[in-house]
Amino acid sequence: MKEQTISMKKVTNPAKSNSQAFATSSEELRAYFKKANGFRNLSADEEKEIARKAKSGDKNAKKVLVQSNLKLVLTIARKAIHVSKLPITDLIQEGNLGLMVAVEKFNPELGYRFSTYAGWWIKQAMFKAISEQSYCMKIPVYIQETLSKFSKIKTEMERTYNCQVSNSDVAQKMNMEPDKIDTFLSAYAASVSIEGSFDGKDGSKLNVADILEDEKTNVEENIEYEQLKKDLNSVISTLKSREQTVIKMRFGLESFAKTTLEDIGKLFGVTKECIRQTEMRALNKLRSSCTLACYAD
Repeated sequence: MKEQTISMKKVTNPAKSNSQAFATSSEELRAYFKKANGFRNLSADEEKEIARKAKSGDKNAKKVLVQSNLKLVLTIARKAIHVSKLPITDLIQEGNLGLMVAVEKFNPELGYRFSTYAGWWIKQAMFKAISEQSYCMKIPVYIQETLSKFSKIKTEMERTYNCQVSNSDVAQKMNMEPDKIDTFLSAYAASVSIEGSFDGKDGSKLNVADILEDEKTNVEENIEYEQLKKDLNSVISTLKSREQTVIKMRFGLESFAKTTLEDIGKLFGVTKECIRQTEMRALNKLRSSCTLACYAD
């Protein structure tokens, strides 16, 4: 049999790779479609014979079996693209990987056609990629199955009652807590990159980060606070070393926590009365410094 060939790259995760298995330009994609459609279908007898050779480890037979079913991957990818946020190139690539797995696992002695068996592996590979790569986080399979069931039940209820039904009504019919359904649904919320951009009213480009307001941040207060810390450090630096430490510990400045006179006394090995006198002496110096600074201004 004439050898059939086609160029394919094999990568395990196209969404996480900088390279793509197939060119993304429409011209090259059409060229791939044309080449893939150029491989003829195998008859049942030919398929069985080649599958037996492939099962015994014949690499050329595996290649022929894959290439003769590339059209099946394209057919499934065209249907899957309607429920996917992934580009069709990624779907085709994942489908081809699933097709290769099917070639390795197919048993021709069971009596059914390879396309029937391969179709399941192709779909499984595509929808696994859709699940893992279409959202900012991986959504567990059990959540997908629950929401698929939720969607079907909701559609049936709306058809039966001829009106819109709430999520809580559907959850009740499924014997689930409404909050749990809402949590599952929130997993499919679309994400927006903070680095993304959009067109402004004046035609200019704006970044998402430019319009996000941090309500907890006050620029003026932050500036004033930083300036106050600088002023305090400048004034306190005029005191003696022990006086600086006592003031900082008593008022919780810099990295110190607020400390009692007794604890500070234990640290220096003196009474708390001694520390109180040191504190008063330091505060009087600070008041004098501030008074002189005011007169100087």
